[in-house]
Amino acid sequence: MKIAQIAPLWKNVPSRGPSDGERALSYLTEELVRRGHEVTLCASADSRTSATLEVLCSTPLDRTPENWSRAGAAILAVEQVFGARADEFDLIHSHCGIDGFPMAQRCPTPTLTTLYDRLDLPEYVPVFKQFRDLPLVATSDTQRAPLAWASWQQTIYPGVPSELYRFNPRPGKYLAFIGNLSMGKGLGMAIEIARRAHLPLRVASRQNSIDRLPLSIPSKLLVAGNGVEWLGELTEPAKISFLGGALALVCTQGWPDASGLCVAEALACGTPVVALHGGAAGEMIYDHVTGFACDSLDEMVHVLPLVRDLDRKACRNVFEKRFSVERMADLYVHLYERLIASAASHRRFSASFAQVARTDRRPMVVTN
Repeated sequence: MKIAQIAPLWKNVPSRGPSDGERALSYLTEELVRRGHEVTLCASADSRTSATLEVLCSTPLDRTPENWSRAGAAILAVEQVFGARADEFDLIHSHCGIDGFPMAQRCPTPTLTTLYDRLDLPEYVPVFKQFRDLPLVATSDTQRAPLAWASWQQTIYPGVPSELYRFNPRPGKYLAFIGNLSMGKGLGMAIEIARRAHLPLRVASRQNSIDRLPLSIPSKLLVAGNGVEWLGELTEPAKISFLGGALALVCTQGWPDASGLCVAEALACGTPVVALHGGAAGEMIYDHVTGFACDSLDEMVHVLPLVRDLDRKACRNVFEKRFSVERMADLYVHLYERLIASAASHRRFSASFAQVARTDRRPMVVTN
């Protein structure tokens, strides 16, 4: 198949740090290329890929000047693929959110949009009603629930390459947390869980400089010696060691977003996950097998002593069956084929209907 993958233009591909969308897209693109598909990755100029790179912007939009029209740049970039080059592809797969909806609706080539953001905000309702027939993929069932009537084709959890993450059979002695440094977005709860469980907490985040931390974060919490060690943004090898050496990954972001990639990464290392219900992480867990999905902070503290007895090999096995990039690519390829076949069937039906309409035309006979 000839497939165009349109990246979110805010970051390059693959992005370092906990940017689920860009990294999941990169893993999917590389796997599709490995399988022999003709893939074009439409992204920023500094992206890295074995696919054909179509440059949509010279610099990721999060690094453009403040007086630069980011919305204008995104619209023009997306139009290049959905408009001028659409007939070059069998399918166009957009990862740039609702920004691509207007062009996707008018595109003659079959399209698919994977959404990575939380969708439980009221302003999304009229947008999705306007474009309710566009084929969509969610990255969790929780994410799609507020807009259950939209044209969801499937829930496909993000996957990571099996060979990239090493299995570690030995449980560590600290808790791992990956996410934004915001007390209101999970870190505060993770710190409290670690304190009450008498375990060290190691934190990986996008921020690399303590001068750029959100004001809600007391910097004294993030220095070794207070039970919390802030590691900043990790390279891939460092993250593998970080996750593999942990007793458990704690996911305290209990809202319907797409934070599931770190769950796949932890399970690939054999590390169980303790998560709150309400986000993608909670529904990716098999209770008492790969971790625990909890309803409260108290429950998360309560189950931590049980984590040490979980079989880390079982975590790895579940990862290979459900959350590998191979599994993710299988699901997407089947969906691509179905959408392409459906579009071809619709074109044949339209052509047949038009032919019948032409042959049924008869000259009008006027009688006195």
